[in-house]
Amino acid sequence: MSGRLRALLGLAVATAALFAAPAAALACNGWSEPSMEQQLMCPVCHERLDQSYSPVADQIRSNLFRWCAQGKTSSYVKNTLVGQFGEDVLAAPPARGFDLLAWLVPAAVLLGGAGVAGGLVLAWSRSRGGPGGPAAPGVDSELDARIDAELAGFDS
Repeated sequence: MSGRLRALLGLAVATAALFAAPAAALACNGWSEPSMEQQLMCPVCHERLDQSYSPVADQIRSNLFRWCAQGKTSSYVKNTLVGQFGEDVLAAPPARGFDLLAWLVPAAVLLGGAGVAGGLVLAWSRSRGGPGGPAAPGVDSELDARIDAELAGFDS
């Protein structure tokens, strides 16, 4: 097979793959089974559905396949499963009420940590005296001058 024909075939496969992913999502009314499996937990083993091999997880996957074929929406799927198993079936807690803290606390900790790190870096850089700044305390000015003269001798 010539290089040009191979390149054309590769381009055709890549183009088909680009159109296949949105088509699969549209087949499920805007959601895909693999993405839904990552958003749900197995109520028996408490692992994500895409990583669980329990009979209940298999049953939920078959329901996902059926609901996808029927064109059910993602909210229908989640609401139905929450009605059967409770909110523990959702991999991420809902962003409302007390569960909102699960989203806000990590963000606040990250922002606070970044602020503390920035403050420490700023304080450290101010205490260091940059080039040409004041000499560090305890450094003999005569010794400093001798070192500068020795270093100047190496430059020439």
